[in-house]
Amino acid sequence: MSALCASVLSLAALPTTAAATSTQAEIDAAVGAAADYVRAQQDPATGELSAFGGDWAVTALAAAGVNAADVHGPEPGDPSLQDYFLGEYTLPSWDEEPPGRTVADYSRSVLVSYAAGLDPARLSASSNQPAQLAGRWNPVTGSFGEPSTYNTAFSILALRTIPLPGWALDPAVSFLRRNQHDDGGWTYSAALDGAAQAEPSEEDITGAALAALCEAGVPAYDPAVAAALEYLRGRLISGTGGIEYLWGPPNADTNGWVVSGLTACGIDPQSAQWTAGGATPVDFLLSLQVQAGVGEGGFGYSDATAADLYATQDALRAIAGGVFAVAPPPRQDPSLPRVRPVPAVAAGTPVPHLIAIGRGAGNVRICKVTAPAGAPLPQLLAAAQTGSHPAGCVTSFEVSGGEVVSVNGVSPESEDEAWLLRLDRAAEAVAGEQPVGFGQLVALRLGQDPGTRLGAPGPAGAPGAIGVPGRGLRGRQGRRGPQGRPGRNATFRCKVRKRHGGAKRVGCVVKRGRAG
Repeated sequence: MSALCASVLSLAALPTTAAATSTQAEIDAAVGAAADYVRAQQDPATGELSAFGGDWAVTALAAAGVNAADVHGPEPGDPSLQDYFLGEYTLPSWDEEPPGRTVADYSRSVLVSYAAGLDPARLSASSNQPAQLAGRWNPVTGSFGEPSTYNTAFSILALRTIPLPGWALDPAVSFLRRNQHDDGGWTYSAALDGAAQAEPSEEDITGAALAALCEAGVPAYDPAVAAALEYLRGRLISGTGGIEYLWGPPNADTNGWVVSGLTACGIDPQSAQWTAGGATPVDFLLSLQVQAGVGEGGFGYSDATAADLYATQDALRAIAGGVFAVAPPPRQDPSLPRVRPVPAVAAGTPVPHLIAIGRGAGNVRICKVTAPAGAPLPQLLAAAQTGSHPAGCVTSFEVSGGEVVSVNGVSPESEDEAWLLRLDRAAEAVAGEQPVGFGQLVALRLGQDPGTRLGAPGPAGAPGAIGVPGRGLRGRQGRRGPQGRPGRNATFRCKVRKRHGGAKRVGCVVKRGRAG
């Protein structure tokens, strides 16, 4: 009861202004102008955007309804933004075995590929970016790479774009929970002890961690999410709607990340709870947009004097209602596919896969393994046993009667249980000899048998004995037919009967004679 009263008093202390200053028409106009600014930064010769490759701009454009395949120069055949990133992410340097590139590189490549209309798991026969990310999972902490809130939050966001079951992310979600600070937020680095958790949080990282929790299925009423929201509300600046920044002035990047985090949790950043002195974080972002001159339509970092592409990426994605993981929008020509077709890969070609193995209660392993395309599941498990990243993903397995009956020394405890396999988004089935295609995600878990075992038909049984005849229901009596003419030798016998009241009734009977 005391916690409930504290919550009510806290909400009552918030500003009561109900209406934000920015209308939807103003927001739509700002989105359109910012998208035009971003597109103007493209090099028509390569398709690349300036400033760090403009990678995060792909997610911002997708949130604004612009497909990366439609962002290209004026000449026929000019490479598109989608072409550029397909070429970038299929370079050999993106396929190196771990450690290879950083966790941040791989989480970004998954999110950018997804938003660009590319399948991040099937960029080429050798480029499976989610598998590369899984190869950097830390089985000791549940995080990705060296323990870090940033790495783990963005890895969760990236892996939610692929058909990875929610249970496979339980260790990463637990890592974020354990590293939440006392004030309700998070910092870039992990908070591995009480002293670190007592330090002040960083607003932008809190927005990203908040988004990761909600994208992983944690509800907005969860204590960890509620505490983060309370912390961010306390960082609102009355009159501007901006969010304070621990290390400098309020800025587009911090506010953009917070707004995207709120959106991921289904919270309206223009609502009364997020209005301070008549302004919201969205209002603050719009105040940073350059209105005229060089850079018109772009956003400045902390003021509107000069446009900055990096700040524009974060601001545009936020005001367009996008989160960090943005699906590719329809093309300008609706008949064209929003997602680029994947390349054809011959059966038997070595390709990387992401494997997730779960045995309940948060006991999860995820890893990267390379095996021939189309190989049966036991061959994939054997490849993981020989060499996976991280090591130890599969230590042992057993197949009996064409069915996987043990993984890592664990077998079903009853006939109702089985090792279940799901390939990408297909239905679960008892794990057996299923072929695993190019880039397919392999999810194995111990669970209730869904009834997919199909044994050979048994011999026909002997015919049963004839049953006792049943008693049917008696039908209704039919209508009486017309009276026929008397036959030969027939006689009539009539009798007059009196009824009550003096009325008379004559009854006659026809008696048939012998035939003759």
